[in-house]
Amino acid sequence: MLLFGTAVTSTAGFADEALPDYEMSRIPVGERVHPGYEPIGYRVGGVFFYPRLLAGMRFDSNVFATPTNAQSDIYFVLSPQLTVKYGRGTPGAELNPSRFSYQIDLGADIYRFRKFDSENRVDARGRITTNWDIAPDLQFDTAFEAARRHEERGDSSQPQNAAKPVPYNDLRGEATLTKTWGRFGVALNAGVRNLTYEDVDTFGGAVLDQTQRDGTIVSTYIKPFYEFSPGYRAFARLRGNWREYAATGTQNRNSDGYEARGGVEFALTPLISGSVEAGYMSQTYENPLILPVDGLSLKGELLWLATALITVRANAERAVAETITPGFGPRLDTLFGGQIEYELLRNVIVKAGGSFKQEDFQDSPRKDDVTRWSAGIDYTLNRHLSIGGRYDFVSRESTIPTYSFDKHVVMFNVTAQY
Repeated sequence: MLLFGTAVTSTAGFADEALPDYEMSRIPVGERVHPGYEPIGYRVGGVFFYPRLLAGMRFDSNVFATPTNAQSDIYFVLSPQLTVKYGRGTPGAELNPSRFSYQIDLGADIYRFRKFDSENRVDARGRITTNWDIAPDLQFDTAFEAARRHEERGDSSQPQNAAKPVPYNDLRGEATLTKTWGRFGVALNAGVRNLTYEDVDTFGGAVLDQTQRDGTIVSTYIKPFYEFSPGYRAFARLRGNWREYAATGTQNRNSDGYEARGGVEFALTPLISGSVEAGYMSQTYENPLILPVDGLSLKGELLWLATALITVRANAERAVAETITPGFGPRLDTLFGGQIEYELLRNVIVKAGGSFKQEDFQDSPRKDDVTRWSAGIDYTLNRHLSIGGRYDFVSRESTIPTYSFDKHVVMFNVTAQY
């Protein structure tokens, strides 16, 4: 078949190029692609297309995330996806390397509930990332994303009296320029995000105005770094942000702030790697009724390939969250999380993980503790078909009882790909 005068072929010819066992054991379990189970895809010149379709059925024990009188339902999810790749990361790319590469990810999630059709919705997204090696010591990366999403029931930003999940449009883009001089280097980054919310009705039928939540967030950082030893890189990161929202008067949430952190990126061994950074943060608001938020800022990530079959991940972060929660001011989030991945068989992966997040609302007695636990299994039948199951538990304990809830979600998925 011809498309735009270019032959369209599958990429199956690259499928049997297996990595040696010792190299495969140094790839995290969840990222391994064993020969015979990877997608084939379509090739048009140097561009590769990977279509995917997920169909799932889920049970939610507390659809509306309420503290009492929980209502359960079964719903179905259909998620078509398409990934387009060029250059780096494509089959055979190392044989004909390109200084420019890109990846496009398109997808949608269609939700249909059996009883509560107010929860029916369609989310859609598109993302493109590019990488340009301008010179051996100069790299330019970009990322752009456009999405239409709905807030989740139980999320701290979702109004409790909304008759349906609040829809919003999320546009964002960022660019990073990285220059190195031997062991020294510096990265310059700039990004912008625009949020636009749509009005919804309350359970009583009144219109719930969401326009005051519309906003634009601009951020930038400079990150000088120095590789002081093989596998160890020290860095400093100075980040600034400017947040402007549509709300005025006493609801004004405009602010600006900064973070100053220092840290280390490390690879202790080929099996243990990560980064840790800590410093000071401050966020100041135009509204004189809102006090500044400042204090310790930190972020850490750890990847440990404990054995050839087990991968352990851990992360932590403390940062100022976006102040879009109706009726509340700034929020300081502290998060800890982790996950274990186990390769039971080459085509059977078992995962279990959990996280704890404390949401501290600065101008309110409200403080929420959000705990999540999950466990799941993925079974890849062949190149084209896989099945999986997962269990999630979510608990929000708030000092304001009406925001507290527990929920259990059980899901079964079937995925087809080419």
